[in-house]
Amino acid sequence: MRFPIFVPVCKSKTRFNVGYIDQYGKVVVDPIFEEGTLFREGLASVKVKGGRWGVIDASGDFVIQPTLWNWCQFREGLAPLASKSGKWGVIDTAGNQVVQPKYESIHQFQEGLALVKDGGSILGRDSARYGFIDRTGAEIIPAQFRKAGDFSEGLAAVKVENFWGYIRPTGELAIAPKFDATGNAKRWPDTRAGKFANGLAPVWVGKDLYNFIDAKGSFVGDVAFDDANGFSEGRAVVGLNDRYGYIDPQGRLAIDCRFTLARDFSDGLAKVGVDESRLGFSPNCGFIDVEGQIVIRPTFSSAESFQDGLCLVTTEKSIGYINKSGDFVWQGPFVEYGVVF
Repeated sequence: MRFPIFVPVCKSKTRFNVGYIDQYGKVVVDPIFEEGTLFREGLASVKVKGGRWGVIDASGDFVIQPTLWNWCQFREGLAPLASKSGKWGVIDTAGNQVVQPKYESIHQFQEGLALVKDGGSILGRDSARYGFIDRTGAEIIPAQFRKAGDFSEGLAAVKVENFWGYIRPTGELAIAPKFDATGNAKRWPDTRAGKFANGLAPVWVGKDLYNFIDAKGSFVGDVAFDDANGFSEGRAVVGLNDRYGYIDPQGRLAIDCRFTLARDFSDGLAKVGVDESRLGFSPNCGFIDVEGQIVIRPTFSSAESFQDGLCLVTTEKSIGYINKSGDFVWQGPFVEYGVVF
């Protein structure tokens, strides 16, 4: 695995070069790029001097020469890519155009399908519609929905008129559109329906509250929450009274709502904060395990998620990668870093 590092240029806090380290903190690709993404499926996008993007392998060699107008990230061997005109298409790992750039946006492929947006706003009226393409670019589900989410566990949220429901990869409705998509409280005018994971998905139930449904569309558990995310590694973030905790797949509160900040679990750990936010500043963050125990104290100004044993963090004076013990394996002077994803 390779991880992007951000090295300041001439002690600048906003200008940097990007290179890559291995899991032990050893620099394996020299910091010669203007920008760089995380590695996905063995590939990363990098921006060279002059402003074009290319794709490198773990050795730092280009597999797609720096001729691209934007960065891309591969999933299932394909990557959405924006053209110079702003339209989106899809390329393969050799840089071949699999789908010509004609959409307003394209999500990454999930379970063999990618969410596409067709159309935009005309005279203030939203005419955009959403559908799904397969790996060849064929529109398996025509762009007909007002909004939609990615497929997960064989289901995707779609907005029909003013309600959310869920469809199967065939386009057939699996859960009828019955969850309100136009709340009239502080979430007005739009609510959301989440992705399925561990057999459950969060949906808005009115009065600024969320609950979870199963694959049949039935509610699970009696408690509604101020906020809710989908499940990740067997835990889902929920909010109550401006505090956050986690539920388990049975809908039970597994970790009490006691954090001022909480993010999804990744690699067995989740980013949390315990202090109150200050104006313009998030609380310092640390990490908990799946039982809710703090295993890395909240001493970092910011942090990404753990992946393959490392996590990118910043302090007031530094930027670097920590391991699961909270120790730095690589550390450099603070810089406002760029693309990660």
